Amino acid sequence: MFRFVVGILCLSFLAGCATEDVELYHRINEAYDFEVTHCDSFAMVTGFGRGENALADARLSAIKQGEELKGTHIVWLQSDLGEPTKVVAVIYKCLM
Repeated sequence: MFRFVVGILCLSFLAGCATEDVELYHRINEAYDFEVTHCDSFAMVTGFGRGENALADARLSAIKQGEELKGTHIVWLQSDLGEPTKVVAVIYKCLM
């Protein structure tokens, strides 16, 4: 009986963790254009998203591209909320 209860508790805990939305840490910082005037802009990225979380998915796609390019900051230029949702951003590298 004890094993059964412990098993149910473990499954409940794991199921709760699997359904929870977790925002992960990103190495790139979102910024406004006046905050990166001392930085070098070196790339533009475009992200796309569909469905219920289209804007968040599009932004996440652009952020991941910026991180792959080793950018330090991202400045959003445009958001098109059509189908698919599209975002455009500039990637900057700022020396600290």
